[in-house]
Amino acid sequence: MQKESKKRIKRVFWALFKSVLLSFAVTIASSPILTAIFYHDQYGERDFSPIFITMVFIFQLCFWICYTRKSSDDLTHEMRGRNSWKEILMNTIHGDGGILTAILFVLAVIFEVSTLLYERFAKFPGQNPIATALSPIFSISACTGIKHIIIVRTWLAYLVQTVLMIGQIVLQQHHDVRKWNR
Repeated sequence: MQKESKKRIKRVFWALFKSVLLSFAVTIASSPILTAIFYHDQYGERDFSPIFITMVFIFQLCFWICYTRKSSDDLTHEMRGRNSWKEILMNTIHGDGGILTAILFVLAVIFEVSTLLYERFAKFPGQNPIATALSPIFSISACTGIKHIIIVRTWLAYLVQTVLMIGQIVLQQHHDVRKWNR
C-alpha cells in the first residue's frame, strides 16, 4: 500500500473516531432538551426512535465538523475549474468516499456481530460496549420498526449513513468549487 493511501485511510479513520466522540458528547449534552421535546407529556414506557433518528443528524453535524469542513479545501483545489456533480461524486467515491465506505462496512459487520452475540449470550443483554461505542454511526438500527430484524437493521443504518456522509462530502465540494470559481 502506498504511503499516500495509508495517510488517507488514517485521516478518514481518525475523523470517524473524533466524530463518534463528539456526537456522544453532543447527544449527552442535548439529552435533557431532546427528552423535553419528544416526551414532555408522556409517562411510562417510551419509544426512543425519535432520539435515535435525531442521533443520525447529530452524527452528520459532528462528521461535518471533524472531517468534511477540514478536508473540503484540500480536495477542492484538485477540482478547481470543474463543477459537475457526477464528476465530484465519482472522484469522492474513488477517493475518500471509497475508504469511508470500506471502513463503515467493517464497522457495520462488527456492530451486527456484537449485537447478535450479546443478544444471545450476555447475562445482561442491554450492556453491549461495542454496540454502544458504534451507536452514533448506526443509531437508526435501534428504531422500533427494524430493531428486531437481524442484519437488515445494520444494513439499513449502513446505507443511510454512507449515503448521507458521501452526499455531505459531495455537497461541500460542489459548494467549494462554486466558491473558488467566482
